[in-house]
Amino acid sequence: MKTFSHILTMALLAASTASFAQSTATSPTDSSSYTTYSTTKSTRRIEHITSDLHIYVGVNNFGGSLPAGYDFRPIGSRYVALSWQKRIPLAVMGSTKLRLVTGPEIAWNNFMFERSPEVGRNMLVERNNQLVIEQADTDLHKSKLVTTQLNLPVILNVTFRSGLTFGVGAYAGIRLDSYTKIKPEGGSAVRTHGSYSLNPVRWGLTTELGFRGQPKLFGRYEPNSPFKAGQGPDASVWAVGIKF
Repeated sequence: MKTFSHILTMALLAASTASFAQSTATSPTDSSSYTTYSTTKSTRRIEHITSDLHIYVGVNNFGGSLPAGYDFRPIGSRYVALSWQKRIPLAVMGSTKLRLVTGPEIAWNNFMFERSPEVGRNMLVERNNQLVIEQADTDLHKSKLVTTQLNLPVILNVTFRSGLTFGVGAYAGIRLDSYTKIKPEGGSAVRTHGSYSLNPVRWGLTTELGFRGQPKLFGRYEPNSPFKAGQGPDASVWAVGIKF
């Protein structure tokens, strides 16, 4: 009987010891015993100067009071420019970003005379440093004045969180070439290069509106006449179109 009591006592002690050891033991991998903190290092994107090639396509014409004979086709008078632009970041850390856009461009102004029966023979010529409208001997399929200019625009561009972009600025340029192109009905075209009393330097205002990464609307306006004072019409020049 004493032996049985002794064995029972030893078994109870062993069971108690094992239970206590199990309740007090901790595992270094027990997720409930540790709190894990994760930190994410924020990265700041640094914007660099980028370059892009753009094409401007639209229509242009003279504004203001023009002398008789200066009747131009509103759609046929085209404006085209090839522009190599650099985008310089000024303030780009917030949701609204400000950039300076500039770079050289080559621009062509095409002023196409009307082909109606009343003015279908009008052509522009230079006589004794004066621009005059003369009548050709036959009907003309094409009669126009073309100017080629090297411009340098400077535009402040704002881009909003929605992707809407708006730019406003100015440009100045020098005349590279100018000529008239006359093509009689059924005949060959003839180009005549000359200064045509055009100022060697021109300047104007420009604006652009659109969405980031999409073609944009543009407008340009030259308040001063492209012709020398007293040698040609006192007219402004405007152009509107799409920038690709």
